[in-house]
Amino acid sequence: MIKYCLTIFLFISISLSFSQNVVDLVRYSNIQLQGSARFEAMAGSFGALGADISSSLINPAGYGRFSSNQFNMGLNFNHIGNSNYFEGTTTESSKNPVRPSNAGIVIVNDVSAKNKGFLYNQIGFCYNRVDNFTNNINYKGKLYNSLLDVFASDGYGLSPDKLSPFSTALAWETYAIDPGLNGSYVPRLTANDTMTHNRTIDTKGGVSEYSFSFSTNYINKLYLGVNWGIRTIRYTEAYTHREKLENASLSLDSFNYQYNLSTKGSGNNLKVGVIYLPFDAMRLGLSVHTPTFYSLSDEWSADMTTYQNDSIFALPAGTKPTANYKYRLRTPTKLIGSLGYVFGTRGCINVDLEYLNYKWANLKSTKDVNFAPEANNYKYQNEEASKLLRSVVNIRIGGEIVFQSQYFIRGGYAFYPQPYSKDVANGTTGSTIYSIGAGIKLKRSTFDIAYKYQTKKYNYYAFAESRTQISSITQGLVICYNLTF
Repeated sequence: MIKYCLTIFLFISISLSFSQNVVDLVRYSNIQLQGSARFEAMAGSFGALGADISSSLINPAGYGRFSSNQFNMGLNFNHIGNSNYFEGTTTESSKNPVRPSNAGIVIVNDVSAKNKGFLYNQIGFCYNRVDNFTNNINYKGKLYNSLLDVFASDGYGLSPDKLSPFSTALAWETYAIDPGLNGSYVPRLTANDTMTHNRTIDTKGGVSEYSFSFSTNYINKLYLGVNWGIRTIRYTEAYTHREKLENASLSLDSFNYQYNLSTKGSGNNLKVGVIYLPFDAMRLGLSVHTPTFYSLSDEWSADMTTYQNDSIFALPAGTKPTANYKYRLRTPTKLIGSLGYVFGTRGCINVDLEYLNYKWANLKSTKDVNFAPEANNYKYQNEEASKLLRSVVNIRIGGEIVFQSQYFIRGGYAFYPQPYSKDVANGTTGSTIYSIGAGIKLKRSTFDIAYKYQTKKYNYYAFAESRTQISSITQGLVICYNLTF
């Protein structure tokens, strides 16, 4: 248990991560899908229903339910609020991103005249902002341990010219640590010093998917579909870690440490699905999503400034350390089973059960010859991920009520269990989503609106002894326009 807890400290501690690890695997595999307003209002539960521009994200056979051409576009307004508890002090932080939620078109071809049982074929192109990374976290409080303790420990046995340029070397060059005995380093602190910690973490970006779909309708009984998805990733993380000594007994009064990470890249996946109607009211759906195979590149940099007595020590201009690296990442395969029921013209309900095993996610070295391959091709990181992660079943339930054939009321619930093994989750909970929405149809146009309320709790570690408990609430408003032509 102690071994696993220390391991999870290591991987969740983003501040000291200058290479790829399980945090990256989780970030790009643990996707809570976003899409159109109707899709969001029903918590993304569309595996057996289809007939929505974002339904191909779950089951590409859903486009087979279209019998007329469709165009859809929408906007997503989010408010992310965090309550950050650190050493007895609670700090609030928030972010308010606005992004396009989706845009797409489906072209329907009537092939019933060929009299082979196939009624319609559909070709679709769709953009969906499938996940959002934008967030802001800020915490502060008093703690006896210091980030300088970690930097000093990491330098043990190394000469100054061999120190990590992104951590220990910065502390050395700004006189925040001093040489100790027998090749050690010591922080410029005394045994009784207590620091006031203040860290701000600002993240931006998300995952977008551009998908191309083909589907077909066989005698209004069997629907088949395939979807090729191209996903792009943009992720930036910038944080500043500040510590100020309460009663500085040596020259050091305070320091600022800054770290910046930028990740970008793209990947491909394939989705295949089927929807079958054993009788008119019931729909059974099954779909398989291949892994998304990403090629990614990281760029990172760091900086540090110390304030000592009447002096300020900072890196000379142009000497801030920077680095970059390319690698590959594979997300897990997904298997989705769905059950839907349609109440004539009065409404419908759908349940999706989505299985994925986070242990199947892995890292691989790049094929780019300009970058030396990671030692053992990420063998150690993948073995640790296999120990720390687990398989889960995501649940989505959504329903719709229709009034007078043109007014729609919708609701949904989804639960995404946390991906870490229970013995190392250490306070991390799953993500719960509640959603509602409405729509109105006017001739060939439909206007939809959805509200989503999402909660989750997790721990953030600046280093092993520095834990911040974060309760996060995301509220989203999606507005969409749909044209049937």
